[in-house]
Amino acid sequence: MKKHTFATAGLALLVGLGGAAAVAAPAQAATGFKFDHRIAGADRFATAVESSKLLEPTDGAATDVVIVNGYATVDGLTASYLAGLKSAPILYTDTAGVPAVTAAEIARLGAKNVWIIGGADRVPTAQENAWKAAGKDVTRIAGADRYQTAALVAEAGGTATEGDNPNGNSPEQVFIASGTSTADALAAGPVAWAKNYPILLTEAGSLPKATSDALAALGTTDRVVLGSSSSVSDAVYAEAKGTSRLGGTSRQDTATKIADYATSSQNFDTQSVALVGGADATAADALSAAPVAGSQGVPLVFIDFDGSLGATTTAYLSAHKASYTGRGTGWIFGGTPSVPQAAADAATAAVQ
Repeated sequence: MKKHTFATAGLALLVGLGGAAAVAAPAQAATGFKFDHRIAGADRFATAVESSKLLEPTDGAATDVVIVNGYATVDGLTASYLAGLKSAPILYTDTAGVPAVTAAEIARLGAKNVWIIGGADRVPTAQENAWKAAGKDVTRIAGADRYQTAALVAEAGGTATEGDNPNGNSPEQVFIASGTSTADALAAGPVAWAKNYPILLTEAGSLPKATSDALAALGTTDRVVLGSSSSVSDAVYAEAKGTSRLGGTSRQDTATKIADYATSSQNFDTQSVALVGGADATAADALSAAPVAGSQGVPLVFIDFDGSLGATTTAYLSAHKASYTGRGTGWIFGGTPSVPQAAADAATAAVQ
């Protein structure tokens, strides 16, 4: 699959739906800007497939696909980086078997290479063997725990001494996020996909050896810590040699700071924005959204835990409404159980 980056072909992925960030914003939000472009299926598996179809609409044109357990996405928190390296979508499986919608999408994509993130307890060996028997080249990336798995994923694109990372032997930036407060890593997923920035995980009060070793191997000195000091302590920040922190008082607040970072310094589209669910139970939609959002240069913001838009995200959208124009798109990833229509309507009202 040819990488659909917003800097090149990504804005043409959905004709008329994405806006180029270079176009100047008007003084106020364009009349009619709505959060009405919902990407959703019957469940998280089908929603991931809908995202995949947008990323690669041409049947048989994909080379790679990344597979994560749909109910244990912590192993896949860093999958957005690998998917970006391979210009690939992220699809979900289950330990009980590959869902029919996922199997059909892999067949439609024509992917030759299957990348599994997580151990056999997450993606059973039987599934791996079935893909191999079907003639696919299957690579599993799995460590002893989520921290080592993240480290192995981060090193898949190359280190300071070897590899084929598109940005050179070492990534230009690396994210460091909590391995337990997972929303912060998910909010950075589109940037990780688009810019090939790895995401490493840490405990709140101590830096895992696997993460420390990966930082040394990558050799990247620009290290962006995601989340507040309650998620990644100041001591860990110092030990990891963090160079900046994107953290707020909540996951919603942190997501808005990551969104501002994406639009101000990573060339993301200032005229578009996407809503995703804010609860842990809806995290899967945010992960599978990363390839599409990354390809379109669209930042993600979270609704509140109770399904409402929430004061933090409302304030963010209102403050940025001058940027949202008729050239941009109000995206929603996930069905109404994840992002209720009332929250989408409130978001539309916030930008008017």
